Amino acid sequence: MKSSLLLALLMLAPTEVVVRDGESLAEVAQRTLGDRGGASELKALNGLKDNAVTPGTKLKLPGPNRELAQRSLTTARNALAQADTKAAKREEAAAKLKEAEAYFQGARYDDAAQAADGAWKLVAATQPTAFTVAVDDKGATTVESRSGQPIRVEAEGVTRPVYAGESVRVEKGQPPPLPRAPLGVPQPTSPADKLKLTVQPAKSGPSPVTLAWKPVEGAEGYEVELIPARGEKRTLPASANQLRVSLNAGAYRWSVRAVSREARSEASAEQGFEVAEAPAKPINLQVQPSKWK
Repeated sequence: MKSSLLLALLMLAPTEVVVRDGESLAEVAQRTLGDRGGASELKALNGLKDNAVTPGTKLKLPGPNRELAQRSLTTARNALAQADTKAAKREEAAAKLKEAEAYFQGARYDDAAQAADGAWKLVAATQPTAFTVAVDDKGATTVESRSGQPIRVEAEGVTRPVYAGESVRVEKGQPPPLPRAPLGVPQPTSPADKLKLTVQPAKSGPSPVTLAWKPVEGAEGYEVELIPARGEKRTLPASANQLRVSLNAGAYRWSVRAVSREARSEASAEQGFEVAEAPAKPINLQVQPSKWK
């Protein structure tokens, strides 16, 4: 199975969708693309002037070049994340990646893929090629590419590139598996955007707040980026689709991305909330009248 077969399989996906009663453009994007943020793509792809859609409207869906552009973006993000922060062309690559993401949001998938590949080349060329190969007791081989140029894995007459940040497991006597579909973007559910939380003060320290989001198929974990109005940004791992974190009173912004051994999704749209401590309850002391005169 080569890239032509992958394209053929992607071509089997539906090419249009009908808007249901009460469905917003973001909900259509979630249903068809697995990402509410895809609303901007549907808007650009169908020449819509705003996000209002009438039930029964037929919307054109992205073709297979969207999937290929997503893979190029994921590869570029992984390479940029692993690049030395002082690398000569890192800033240029970051600007190129930002350009690619703007193209993607505007449904210009071919331009997005080309710009993302350009960003990847800028940082990959400055990194040494590093990879590992491990064979287990059943004869399965796992190849992990850590940096630099892509590694080509060949088995049973099939060749597959493995880009930096990716790993491929090849079963004995089998060809390399087809690339997995890119991870969907998590959708935050709690706390609601701009919500003000009132928590009871705790003797043991700051009160815990639960951050939650919808699970993403294929995710093996999540990364939460928490940014306080005052203080340093924190990146917190989560094994499930929620995270309890103790927070002092103040304003916060946060986003979440899905992660697996092979890839990291785009970060969700940032949401904000505020934590305020509830005032302590007054102590009600009852004084009994004295019998002394």
